Amino acid sequence: MLNIPEDIKALYRQSNSSLDTWRTFKMRFYDKDINFLYPGEDVWPSDNLFPVDDTPIYTIDGTQVPDDNLTLTQVLCPTDALTFGHCASATLEVTVSDVLMDLSGKWFTLSVEVGGYEMMLGIYKVQSFERQADRSKKRILAYDRMLNFAVDVADWYQGLTFPMSLKQFRTALCEYVGVPQREVTLPLDDMQVTKTIEPSQISGRDVMKAICEINGCFGQIDATGKFKYVFLGASGLYPSEELHPADDLFPSQMEGETLSRLRESRYEDFLVYGIDQVQIRQEEGDVGAVYGGGKNAYIVQGNFLVYGKTSTDLLNIAANLHNQIYGKSYRPCRIVTDGLPWVEPGDGIICYTSDDVIETYCLKRTLKGIQAMTDTYEAQGTRERKQNFGIPMQIIQLEGKTAVIKKSVEEVSVRVSDLKAETEAQFKVTAEQIIAEVARAQQAEASLRIRADQIAMSVTSLANETNSKFEQTAEQISLKVSKGDVSSQLSIEPDDIILKTNRLSWESNYSSMTKDGVLTCRNIRAINGTFSGNLESETFYANDDAVGFGDYYVSADGANLLRSNDGTIAIQTAQGGPFGKFAAIKLSSESGTTILTDHHLETPLINAKKINGDCELYGDNWWKRYTLFDALDYLYNMIKKLEA
Repeated sequence: MLNIPEDIKALYRQSNSSLDTWRTFKMRFYDKDINFLYPGEDVWPSDNLFPVDDTPIYTIDGTQVPDDNLTLTQVLCPTDALTFGHCASATLEVTVSDVLMDLSGKWFTLSVEVGGYEMMLGIYKVQSFERQADRSKKRILAYDRMLNFAVDVADWYQGLTFPMSLKQFRTALCEYVGVPQREVTLPLDDMQVTKTIEPSQISGRDVMKAICEINGCFGQIDATGKFKYVFLGASGLYPSEELHPADDLFPSQMEGETLSRLRESRYEDFLVYGIDQVQIRQEEGDVGAVYGGGKNAYIVQGNFLVYGKTSTDLLNIAANLHNQIYGKSYRPCRIVTDGLPWVEPGDGIICYTSDDVIETYCLKRTLKGIQAMTDTYEAQGTRERKQNFGIPMQIIQLEGKTAVIKKSVEEVSVRVSDLKAETEAQFKVTAEQIIAEVARAQQAEASLRIRADQIAMSVTSLANETNSKFEQTAEQISLKVSKGDVSSQLSIEPDDIILKTNRLSWESNYSSMTKDGVLTCRNIRAINGTFSGNLESETFYANDDAVGFGDYYVSADGANLLRSNDGTIAIQTAQGGPFGKFAAIKLSSESGTTILTDHHLETPLINAKKINGDCELYGDNWWKRYTLFDALDYLYNMIKKLEA
């Protein structure tokens, strides 16, 4: 509320029927932005105080405003339920006559003077300057400096050096958009602000909304063109809706303007319950932080300034916000009264009807007229809050940690994210399936899905372009590993096992095979006399008794025998052979069998034995069981006999 002399307030409250209450209206236009120097809202320029450096290029007074048609609208909270953080522009509409200069885009001051006291009503910029049906008249639509925040500040945000305090952050923003601030200390000015978003575009107004919201206030432009932070004052203390302030009951705590004359009043029969709990979360279902033991909760959701905060930090922020907005109870209403230009949005309003007391806040004010000036104060609200969220923002998050739990008749899910580490895990249960997923951005992801007829698992390396899958149904188990276009698959079915791959290898204690086809097997054994591990092909077999390769047979039962399958060639060691300690080679053909040992040669053409040192022929054979020396000795003796 503006601090002006009480005698000036009394003039505004009187009917406008004398020279003392005559109102002088002025709009002073400048060809550039206005930088007046005011020590405060209640001190205005004068010749002996703070002189105005700039001279107006055009001035409009009340004589050029037909039908008293000026309308000034200031909105603190435009929503049905009380929502902190809004930063709305004040709007001025007025139709003027006999103005020949084009005032489009010009800045101007608006003031009203009564009893020699000139009161500033703000600094505005002409948004449109339109000719009316009566060509001598033009309609001016203008907004205050809040419009400066409606610009893209993404480049400013990206160029900041983090971390910084919230006070440094808000000061830098106001300097960037060219709007000075009122000197004030906010509850969270010392909070460290880190880079939590990576926006390609973001409005300066959205950034300022986020600042105001977590501090439990609103943003407004004051009458001198400065940005101010508006906090709601204390409200009335009621034990119930039916009991209102009285001398012997609970004294009112509402501070504000008491209205003595009402032109019109409409109000609800209920009070808006005061906020008794604060919850801060990133999105619906997020665990976040909760402070306060009540049930009428105020929810801050999607505010990028709290992304990545620890649970302790979030709780401290919630506690600070709770202290600012707790227990703001008021009556939703619409009240029309005499024009009181010192009343500002956010001020308390107290008025007495014939049978009731109305205590409320000025959440919207509409000032109309000049000589017949009226004020309309409005406050909307519901008895209890119903999922009312803070400032919503659609921006890309860079840093933040969230834990989101969702419960509904269709789904129960949990999602945990670490935006700085770019990891996320979620678990979801529906009536049809259970899904679990874990992902690391641009690197890897894994998922598990369970349905009544299928279990499926998948792991993917995005960096290496590899993937493995497992699927199980009542009829099949399927495995697949792939890299690009190359894959290996295994399918197990009731009547078949299918393995498809371009390389196969294994290694174990008793067998192995390399991926280029080298096979090694050891210790193939018979169980209970029956061989259970044969290796067999058309040209090769191996069992406990023998090994066959091609046309040959090798014993494995202690006979120490190597032979051809047709029996024509046989090689046997002394341990298994017919001659005791002698090894033998046996050659068989149609003409007979020849056996060669390390001392003997047996052949169908030689069949002799040594008797008393002489050879004795058997049949046609003259050589049998003779060593080579015995045979030569025999031949020598025979030649000697022939010589004799």
